[in-house]
Amino acid sequence: MGTQSVPLSKNPQGILIEALLWTLIILAGICLGLRISCKFLRRRRLWWDDYFIIFAWIMLLTSCVMTTTNVGLGFGMHFVDVPVENLLTMGLVANISGFTSVLGVAFSKTSFAITLLRLTDGWLKWFVWFIIITLNLTQHASAVFFWVSCDPPAKTWNPTLEGTCWPPKIMLILPWVIGGWSAFCDFALALLPWRLLFRFHMFRTEKVGIAIAMSMGVFAGITCIVKLTTIPPSSDHDFTYNSMQLVIWGFAEVACTIIATCIPTMRALFVHRTSTSQLPSLQLNADNGAVAFSSNRPPPILDHERRDNMSDRSILGLAEASGSSSLGSTSPKTGAMLNEKSQSNRNQRVIMYEMKSLGSEER
Repeated sequence: MGTQSVPLSKNPQGILIEALLWTLIILAGICLGLRISCKFLRRRRLWWDDYFIIFAWIMLLTSCVMTTTNVGLGFGMHFVDVPVENLLTMGLVANISGFTSVLGVAFSKTSFAITLLRLTDGWLKWFVWFIIITLNLTQHASAVFFWVSCDPPAKTWNPTLEGTCWPPKIMLILPWVIGGWSAFCDFALALLPWRLLFRFHMFRTEKVGIAIAMSMGVFAGITCIVKLTTIPPSSDHDFTYNSMQLVIWGFAEVACTIIATCIPTMRALFVHRTSTSQLPSLQLNADNGAVAFSSNRPPPILDHERRDNMSDRSILGLAEASGSSSLGSTSPKTGAMLNEKSQSNRNQRVIMYEMKSLGSEER
C-alpha cells in the first residue's frame, strides 16, 4: 500500500518538530566539528571518545531524518487526521527513529565516560567502568525493546497482526527504570571532575573553568528527567499528536550530551588561542614554595625529580608530606621504592596534563 504525503501547511505541530530537531542537530554538529578541528589544530589524533561521539551524532542525524519523514506522513497531527495508508509506514519509521535515538544516548554518554577513564585511577576508574557497562547494557536493551516487545516483531509497528505484546504496565515501568539510571549516570559523571580537581594544584579560576566545562552533562540529566515526564500512557489513542514532546525531549537529551561532551575540548581550543605564550610557566605555591608547570604541553620530567617528591605531593595532593631523606645514602630496597614512587609521580603528572589540556591523543 502506498503512502500519502501530508503538506506542512496542514501540520503546524510538525513544523515545530522539524524546526527544533534540525536546530539541535545543527548545534550539535557545530560543536562536534569544533571538537574535531581542535584535535587537528593541536596535532592530536582522534581517540575512542571521539569515535563514540561521532557515531552518536550519526545516530542522532538518522533519528532526525526518520522523524522528518514521519512528519511528512502526518506525525504531529491528530490520529484521526492521519491518512490510514500512512500508519504502518509511520510505525516502522518511528521504530527506526527511536532505535537510533537510544543508541545515540548510549554512545554519547559513553564518550564522556571514556574521557574520564584517562583522568581517574583507583576506585574512581572502576566506578566509571561500572557506569559505562551498566549504561550500555540498559540503553542497548531499551533499543532492542523497540523490536522484540511483540511476537511477531512486526506487530511492534503493525498492531493489526495477530500475536502478543508485553503488558502495558511493563512498557511503562521499563522506560522509567532505564531513564532514571541514565539520568543518575549523567549527574555522577558531571560531578566526578569536581572530585578529581581537588587533587591538582592549579589556580582556582582554572579549576572552576575546567570543572564547569566538564560538568555540562548535568543538563543532559535534566532533559532525561523531563523526557520521562512526557511519556504518554499506553492507553493513549492519539499518540501521533501526544508523542511530540517525548520525541523532542528524547532528541534534546542526545544533543545536549553531545554538546556537553564537546565543550571541554572547545574550551581547550579557546585557551590555546588566547594563550600569550606556549612556553611552560612556573606557578609558585605560596604555602611551601613548591613549583608547578602550567603549559599547553606536558611538563618536562626533570633529572632531579626523585629528589623532588615533596613538591610532587604538594602539587598533586597525593599524600601528606613526609620526612626528607638523602638519595645518596639509600639502600637498594629504598632506591627501588623511590623509583616506583617517581614513576607514580610521572603518571600523576600525565593525568594532571590531561585534565588541563583535555586533549585526546592516544597514549
